[in-house]
Amino acid sequence: MAAKDKKSGSCDFGPFIGNKRSESRHILIWGILSTLLLGLLFVFYPSLLQPFEWLYHDLLLKRFPGNRAGDRLVIVDLDEKSLNRYGQWPWPRYRVAELFSRINAMQPAVIGIDALFPEPDHTSAVPVVKEPGGAFRLAPDLDRLPRPLTNNDLFLAEVLGQGPFVLGNKFHFNTFEKSSETCVLHPVKVSTLSQGGKGEGNLRLPEGEGVLCNLPVLAERAQASGFLNFSPDPDGMMRRLPLLIQYQGEVFTGLGLAMVMKLQGIDHLILKMEANRLHAVHYKDTSIPVDRFGQLLVKFRGLQRSFQYVSAADILAGQVSAERLRGRLVLFGASASSLRELRTTPFDPIFPGVEAHATVIDNLLAGDFISVPAWSTGLVLLLILTLGLLLSTAIAFFPASICFLTLVLSTMGLALLTRQAFYGMGFFIGTAYPIAALVVIYLFLTLLKFRLEEKKVLYGMRELLLTQDRTIETMASLTEYRSHETGDHINRTKRYIKLLAERARHRKKYKPLLTDSYIDLLVKAASLHDIGKVVTPDNILLKPGPLNSDELETMRAHTVIGRDVLQSSTHKLGNHYFLTMAAEIAYTHHEKWDGSGYPQGLQGEAIPVSGRLMALVDVYDALTSKRVYKKNLSHEVAFDYIKNSKGSHFDPDLVDAFLEIHEQFRDIAQDFGDS
Repeated sequence: MAAKDKKSGSCDFGPFIGNKRSESRHILIWGILSTLLLGLLFVFYPSLLQPFEWLYHDLLLKRFPGNRAGDRLVIVDLDEKSLNRYGQWPWPRYRVAELFSRINAMQPAVIGIDALFPEPDHTSAVPVVKEPGGAFRLAPDLDRLPRPLTNNDLFLAEVLGQGPFVLGNKFHFNTFEKSSETCVLHPVKVSTLSQGGKGEGNLRLPEGEGVLCNLPVLAERAQASGFLNFSPDPDGMMRRLPLLIQYQGEVFTGLGLAMVMKLQGIDHLILKMEANRLHAVHYKDTSIPVDRFGQLLVKFRGLQRSFQYVSAADILAGQVSAERLRGRLVLFGASASSLRELRTTPFDPIFPGVEAHATVIDNLLAGDFISVPAWSTGLVLLLILTLGLLLSTAIAFFPASICFLTLVLSTMGLALLTRQAFYGMGFFIGTAYPIAALVVIYLFLTLLKFRLEEKKVLYGMRELLLTQDRTIETMASLTEYRSHETGDHINRTKRYIKLLAERARHRKKYKPLLTDSYIDLLVKAASLHDIGKVVTPDNILLKPGPLNSDELETMRAHTVIGRDVLQSSTHKLGNHYFLTMAAEIAYTHHEKWDGSGYPQGLQGEAIPVSGRLMALVDVYDALTSKRVYKKNLSHEVAFDYIKNSKGSHFDPDLVDAFLEIHEQFRDIAQDFGDS
């Protein structure tokens, strides 16, 4: 083909398409980079998928084998029955004192109080008689009564001083919540033990801003106290309870830990540190795993009422045997829904807060803990890098089935690792992030691999299409070489017909047919319009003068021969629209609008649109190009001929389209003239 046949704006995929090995290396490099990126993301945002980690934790906890509550703890329940019989809470302190006295008489080991008494009892004799607005206008002489009888708080204080009671209090962490002005608290002695030996370390425990506590008269008589604070996760689920809180430079324990310490006669805790972070609380032979904020991951035993419950009303009524409480730890608290002391746990959306404290005590007594080991973060990072590289290698060098199997086995292995560590060692190792990382790497590299394969296919298709185009042009050139014409004739007719078709489709008549894909095929098919001339004898094809009737008949036969040749190719290669259109053009491009053309004498709309378009551009090129039998004529002569042949030789609408763009025809004729 001539050097003037240039294509601009086409994409060359060649530089991106290498052999199989280079493609595999390309995928492996991206796999390594994506694995490292996900690893770094985990280092800086390790809790990114924490909600999914906790969902799996909850599922495993619900199926934990042999997870049952012990029998060393009893809950004295402020239930609906007690409220119905003795009135709404808070009760008068004399009734509370009576209840606690009856509990103490049954000789439990420790009595924990999951309730607060921060204000004086207004049902005592002194407030009722003497306070402004009291029930009595006269003030009888109360000095003759025993002092505890004049003040219910003193009566309760006497009871608290007679037994192993542990009171509750609640710390606040902002200045807006109500705090007590005067508090008697019971801090615990602590010492820290780091990897290098004893040291202070940075505890990073929650720092209370204030505290709501019991009346000093009550707290002074009690032997111990512990806070009642809860610490739900962002999803509202209670999975952890704080064991330690700092307040005004001292350390305090939760109610559950305070009761166990009282039971075992402990007043000192050792806080074990690793890498300057708290990881365990130690006393005697027990080491409690905690997070860096001193929170215990609670191993809940099941739905509510997994522990023994005794109604407070039954104790007050003397209907409970002393054997049920003797030697046990007793927790007084509320399960009545009206008191709103309910929480949400992995087992139960309605779980009494007192039973959460009971579960902590049960965990401590049994030494049965779930922990998130400090080394789990390093293990998870190692899993991300190792399995990410393994999956990347599989995707780079192995078939899709092996890649998918690697992904499935890796994710199943991670899930099994979490399960076995949870059930076998009490370790919770969150693997949601490695699983998510593997899925991301798999999807990314699979998409990349698909894209590279797609580029390879597109590149192959492009090469095939280029080969097809060259083959078509070579076939078309056979006739031109025989008739001493140049390849520029093909270039010109292709440009003419594309220009004319694109202009014609602006007309309503042609718009539905002349689509982009149709015009592309039309341009290619136009190259073969004279393919039938390959069998025309040289003495006719190259005759410099006019043809006689027999010679003219032989020349005209090229339309039929061209159609037959192309149709035979269709039969061999299958129904191909390009070949069908080429046969249509070859057969009809010498038909005329008025029916005077050949070989069929078709008239008007009976002539295919492709034939009508080719007829006009073929005549224009024949007039403006040199032939063996004539000299080339000017554009103006060709313009006048086509204009005057409107409605006779050519489709009137196509002539109108030509007249609108004839100057562009002239430019093509000049730029691509015969060499």
